[in-house]
Amino acid sequence: MPSTLLIRYKILLLLVLFMGVNCASAIGQEYVQKNLDGQTDYNSGDFETAIKDFKASVVLKPDYLKAHFNLAMAYYKMEYFDSAAVSFAKVTELDSSISLPFYYLPFCHYNNAENELALNSFNVAIEKFPKKRELYYYLAAIHASNGDKNLELLTYNKLLKLYPNEHKAIIQRANLHNELQHFELAVKDLNKAIELNEYEGEAYLLRGIININTARIKEGCADLNMAEAMGEEASALFELQKMHCEEPEPSE
Repeated sequence: MPSTLLIRYKILLLLVLFMGVNCASAIGQEYVQKNLDGQTDYNSGDFETAIKDFKASVVLKPDYLKAHFNLAMAYYKMEYFDSAAVSFAKVTELDSSISLPFYYLPFCHYNNAENELALNSFNVAIEKFPKKRELYYYLAAIHASNGDKNLELLTYNKLLKLYPNEHKAIIQRANLHNELQHFELAVKDLNKAIELNEYEGEAYLLRGIININTARIKEGCADLNMAEAMGEEASALFELQKMHCEEPEPSE
C-alpha cells in the first residue's frame, strides 16, 4: 500500500497542477476580458478607454479578430481615420470573408482626402453592398472632384437602376445631363423628379433654365415662376425672369 506521505505528495502535486491549469487558463483568457471591457466602454461612449482595452487585447492575442474589428470601430468613432483604416485592413488580412471592414474602409480614405484609395475602396464596397445608396453618392462625389463627368454619370445610372425613384439621384443626374448638354435627357429626369415631388423647387428651376436656353420661353417662364413660388432664390432665376418673362411696359 502506498505510504501516507506518498499519498499526501500526490494530492499536493495534483493541487499544484490544477492551480497551474487555472492560472494558465486565466492568463490565456485575459485577451477576451480586455475585449469585453472595451465593449463595455464603447457602449457607454468612452471610446478612448475602449481603444486602450482593445489594443491590450490584440497585444495579448495578435490574431484575435473580434478585438481588431472593435478597435477599428472605436478609432472610426473617434475619427482617427488613419488608425481605423489600418485596423480594418488587419481584419481583412486575418479573414477576407468578413464584409463589414470593406464598407468602412472607403470612408476612412475619403475622410483622409485619399481620393484614389477611396475610389478603389468604394468600388469594392459597392460590389459587396450593392444596395447601400450612400456608397454611390460618395463615389459620384469623388468622380465629380476629379472632373470625370462620364464616370459620375455612370455611378448615378447604376444607383437609379436599383432605385428608379431615388429623387436626389435623379436631380443629380439631370444636372449632369445639362452640363454635358444632353438637354432632352435632363428634362426627362426633371419631369420624373417633379412627378415624384411637385413641391420641390430645384427641379422647376433647372427645367426652366433649360427650356429658356432651348428657346421654349413660355414653358421656361412657367417653370421659373413655379420655382420662385417654391422658395428658390437663385440669382439666375431672377435674371432670367427679368430678361424673358416680364411683360414689356406699355408704350404711349
